[in-house]
Amino acid sequence: MPEKKNVYISLHEAFVREGIQYADRATGEQRSFNVARLPPDTVIEGRDVGGYEFSPLFVNPSRFRGEYWRDVPLLADREVRLSRSVLDAEGRPVVGEDGRREKETVTVTPAQIKEALSEARKRYSEQNARDGRGLSERAAGARGAAESMERGGPARPFAREPR
Repeated sequence: MPEKKNVYISLHEAFVREGIQYADRATGEQRSFNVARLPPDTVIEGRDVGGYEFSPLFVNPSRFRGEYWRDVPLLADREVRLSRSVLDAEGRPVVGEDGRREKETVTVTPAQIKEALSEARKRYSEQNARDGRGLSERAAGARGAAESMERGGPARPFAREPR
C-alpha cells in the first residue's frame, strides 16, 4: 500500500492567519503568506510547542469540521520548522545585535504535529467535561430549564447563587 503524500492538520480559524500581504524586497511586487500557530498544551517529544508558528503554503476551509476550522495540508516526507520569538521576563521579544528578534526553532514531522494536536484535544475535552452525563442527558436538562422559564418558573434552576 503506498504511503500518504500529504498529512492534513485541522486548526480552528483563531490559530490561522491567511493572506498576510508583504512587498517582495527583490522585485517590489505584492505577495502573501499564511501563518499557523499551534494551540497551547501541544506537546511533541515532551516539549510544549504551544505558541510555535509555521508558514504553510496552503490553507483550505475544512471539509469535515465546519466553517470555523481550517485544513492545512503538509507534505508527509518534509519536516516542518516551528518557531517562536524568545521573550524576556516582562514578556517582550528579545532583540539580537543585528536588530532582529531572536527565535527558538524546533524541527518536527507533520505526523508528530497531527498526533500532538490529537492528544491535546483529547486532554482538553477530558479536563473540560462538565460531568458524567451524556449529550442526550444534558440536552434534556437544558430543554427542561427552557420549558421552566417559559412557564414562569425559576430563571436559573441550576444556578448556585442568585444573581
